[in-house]
Amino acid sequence: MKICQIAGYKNSGKTTVMNELIRYFSDKGWKVGSLKHHGHGGEPDMTEGTDSHDHLGSGSVISGVQGENITQLTLAAPLQLDELIQTYRQFQLDLLLVEGYKTATYPKIVLLKSEEDRSLLQNLSAIIAVGTWDIKMTFNQDYPVLDMNNLYELVPTLAERIRRDL
Repeated sequence: MKICQIAGYKNSGKTTVMNELIRYFSDKGWKVGSLKHHGHGGEPDMTEGTDSHDHLGSGSVISGVQGENITQLTLAAPLQLDELIQTYRQFQLDLLLVEGYKTATYPKIVLLKSEEDRSLLQNLSAIIAVGTWDIKMTFNQDYPVLDMNNLYELVPTLAERIRRDL
């Protein structure tokens, strides 16, 4: 299973890039998984009033609900990234796209919204590409810099980078 992170600060386009890459690879027949880090503090939103939510409130460590086309599992446990990846390996994925977990050491695409975000390039490891909303920023790096204003055109380039570098 190939693993690629999409990293950046809030509102840098991480979710949009994730969705586009998921669509691209899925359309090519890849079995793709996704994992998002809720890095803004507090708990992720959970739907209140459902049986599965009530089960968690009653003390269940894992609560699941299976519908016609989807199964949702919620764990009441703070698993580490490597533990989560081991769980995802059970699904025999071709690719796992991870949004967030900036400091993890998996290959990553870093998204920069503004000049202030450039510090990520010095603080993060395993960068395979950079997407920026301000293409006027200058870079002296060993990886391609892509214009996020043309996201839909650059998805194949990002996909090729993932295929080749992972």
